[in-house]
Amino acid sequence: MSRKICFSVLAVACLMGLTNCTTGIPSVSVTSMVESIAATGGTPQSHAINAAFGAALVATVTTNGAPASGVLVTFTAPATGASATFSNTTFRTATGTTDANGLATSPALIANGIAGTYTVTATISGVSTTPATYNLTNTIGAPAAILATGGTPQGAAINATFAAPLVATVVDAGQNPVSGAIVTFTAPAMGASGTFADTSTNITTATTNASGVATSTLFTANGTSGADAVMATLPGVSTAATFNLTNMAGAPVAITATGGATQTAAINTAFSSPLVATVTDAASNPVSGVAVTFTAPGSATASGTFANATATETDTTDANGLATSTAFTANGMQGGPYTVTATTPGVSTPATFSLTNRVAANTYVFYLSRQEAFQPDFYALAGAVQIDPSGNVLAGEQDYNDAFGVTSPEPGGDAITGGALTVDSTTGQGTLTLNTNNTSLGVGGVETLGVQFANGNHALIIQFDGAATSSGSMDLQTLPGTLSGGYAFTLTGVDVFYSPVAYGGVFSTSDGTTLQNGLLDTNDDGAVTIGGTLTGTLSLPDSFGRGTITSNISYSGSIVNLNYYIVGLEAIRIIDVDSSDSAIGSAFGQGANATASTNGSLGSSVIGIQGSPFLVNFAALGMLSTSNTSSSSADFSGVADDDEYTYDLLFPGAPISGNYSIASNGYGSLTINPGDLGDVSALGIYMTDPNLNLNDPNNTTSGLGGALVADMDPILPGGTGVLIPQTDTAVASFTGNYAFGAQSFNDFLYEFDFVGQASFAGAVLSGTGILSDPFLTLASLATESVTVSGSPLPDPSNVGRYTMLATNPTPNPLNFTTDLATTGFNVVIYQASGGQLFWLDEDVLTVFLGSLQQQGSLTGLPAARKAAKKAKPKQ
Repeated sequence: MSRKICFSVLAVACLMGLTNCTTGIPSVSVTSMVESIAATGGTPQSHAINAAFGAALVATVTTNGAPASGVLVTFTAPATGASATFSNTTFRTATGTTDANGLATSPALIANGIAGTYTVTATISGVSTTPATYNLTNTIGAPAAILATGGTPQGAAINATFAAPLVATVVDAGQNPVSGAIVTFTAPAMGASGTFADTSTNITTATTNASGVATSTLFTANGTSGADAVMATLPGVSTAATFNLTNMAGAPVAITATGGATQTAAINTAFSSPLVATVTDAASNPVSGVAVTFTAPGSATASGTFANATATETDTTDANGLATSTAFTANGMQGGPYTVTATTPGVSTPATFSLTNRVAANTYVFYLSRQEAFQPDFYALAGAVQIDPSGNVLAGEQDYNDAFGVTSPEPGGDAITGGALTVDSTTGQGTLTLNTNNTSLGVGGVETLGVQFANGNHALIIQFDGAATSSGSMDLQTLPGTLSGGYAFTLTGVDVFYSPVAYGGVFSTSDGTTLQNGLLDTNDDGAVTIGGTLTGTLSLPDSFGRGTITSNISYSGSIVNLNYYIVGLEAIRIIDVDSSDSAIGSAFGQGANATASTNGSLGSSVIGIQGSPFLVNFAALGMLSTSNTSSSSADFSGVADDDEYTYDLLFPGAPISGNYSIASNGYGSLTINPGDLGDVSALGIYMTDPNLNLNDPNNTTSGLGGALVADMDPILPGGTGVLIPQTDTAVASFTGNYAFGAQSFNDFLYEFDFVGQASFAGAVLSGTGILSDPFLTLASLATESVTVSGSPLPDPSNVGRYTMLATNPTPNPLNFTTDLATTGFNVVIYQASGGQLFWLDEDVLTVFLGSLQQQGSLTGLPAARKAAKKAKPKQ
């Protein structure tokens, strides 16, 4: 009978009074319960770290030797060190319940990352008895990482042995040391490196000991200085251990000039590059950390100073053995070359730098275009040239393009390597020769330009070497930090089919690199597009102000490649550099007109426009006054002369009228009533800064304001020009000395160009000039001097207009006298002011358009050293 039954019977007997429950209990035999637990499975066993053991843990529970079912057993692994977790809980404890055979089985057991032997216990819940114990071992895993644990970083002199061997430690995924692993140490195969003592090569091996440590033999640096990274690798381990070693250079034995060794700078300005000296040891390794002293000559001669305002400075070599001076500034004395030395202790021979102080030089931007001599092809030329006060051409770069196979190589363009400017200091007239590295240009690579200075900063120019003829201008350059604001522009040239093309439009840029808010008008051989979107980017300019424009401007669907040259913040010359098409033009700042233009921004103006030299040759010149400017479409009226000599059409002194409209961004259009001025009727207008002189961008005091124009007539493609405010029409203001120039064509499509200086006094215009006439239209030589004379007659009906015509009651044509003959031209002049006038030849067989610009001061003119010969008229 069980203990439970015996006690129950006794209780019933007491309750029934069958026995005295307080005086005694009948003698009953009771058997004691003994429970025990034993480890009967899963011990001992071992497994690699971080993996499941092969067998679960089994505990057997008995009561008085008999299997006990339904008993809850708790398995517990150590809390620290080598241990394990159970798969169903990921904790170090788990439970199991005995079955009918008294067996309790744990969940799968997973070794942690620590290697070692440990005990897991099994206990009966609620019963104090001796636990069952399981003896488990976590064994070392496969190598998972190799670490640099000794000998890094360290340095040794070249060809010397490093003090400490290289020590690598190999561990498994649980960071347990792995013994018996073979580690390979590898130094670089070239450059700064070395050899191991046991192999005499850059490679050795070592086996890890019980602590997972592999130690190389001693490592000796080779003869090359520098960083020397040795790698320790192990099969199956993806990441190598790195030992950062340094082969230190030996003592300095040499110092050389390796930067800024030969330079020229203007007096009182910094040289473009600092002086750089390199210090090396006997094996030509750079030596770091040594002092280098730069010393220039004394101040009694051409020399200079460093940032410390003295002629001596000491700098320390860097990791590459380089000592770099601060900026070196030329003193105020011209001369050289002179020598600056660099010395370092222990080296007897110094490094030397050859420097020259020159007088200050100016950079001028030039551009011109029109006709080559060997065939009447259109060409464009733009560039920048540096000229010193003695007239020496120091350097420069340019782009040339005739769209017919003769172009400058892109993207570099042509280099200007020398030349000279020779100018008469009294008249401002002379020549500029440019030596280029492109032998296809000019005469064997030497271009000669005729120049006529209107003032010290601005000249009219023509090509003057017989190889080509063209007109343009040359202006002093002032490089801004960044182009910004709104711009108006025009371009004219020939497309891929050699047909005339013109563009005009506006854009803005806020960062000097992106074209924004652009509008584009196109007249490509009569195919007209108005108000297209203009987008693109600009590269930053180089030291000569040259950069590139990438845009959506195209000829017949082909994108145009453009370069630009900066004259100043508000004047940019633009040239097409494609090999299959050619064009040239300008972009001018809009100033206030970029955002605040109205119809009232255009007032009384002189308008001049000239067409292409191919197929459609024309020029028109006139003056207009505006009215009704507050309406959406303002009106104008005036008088103009038009010579469409390709079509044998002349419109002298024609009354004109029409309307125009200008948007707030300075983009607009102007329409001349049909029949007023032949085929000149539809123009695009692009307003410029009211404080800018379009003919002379450096002039900020007179002739300011206006707009660019482009002909958008389908019949007259290729025409571009200007609108200049007409501020002074008084005859008395037309007086003094003038620089003049023009570009002329005849009905054979042949061109001649001229520039010169003339005085106007007592109603007589007279002066001298130089003529580029490669087709011998007027002269017997391709280039020669001419005299110019005439008597401009004020037009009483149109104040501001003058005539020099063979048909006047008293004939007064403009006479050109060359060595061959005197030629008369029927010319009209329109006066924008006393400082700016324009003239137009309106003969049936020739046409030209040009300007007369009142001369300012020629003080400080480059090359004011040699007078140009003046032509003598034939007697």
